[in-house]
Amino acid sequence: MIFPEAEARRRRNALYIEAYAKAWAEASPAERELAMLAMKDRWNDAERVRHGELTRRPLSACAP
Repeated sequence: MIFPEAEARRRRNALYIEAYAKAWAEASPAERELAMLAMKDRWNDAERVRHGELTRRPLSACAP
């Protein structure tokens, strides 16, 4: 038996995963670093400083 809601959810999730993978592949190293910081629950002082650097300047200027 096929559940239309479950199939729709599966397809939607597949689209989200595909879009996320594409965005990650196209992201610069600074964009990836900013995304990784944004996903953290707790930051130390160095991470707070780095996040400030990444968000105050264009990402192209924040190469590691």
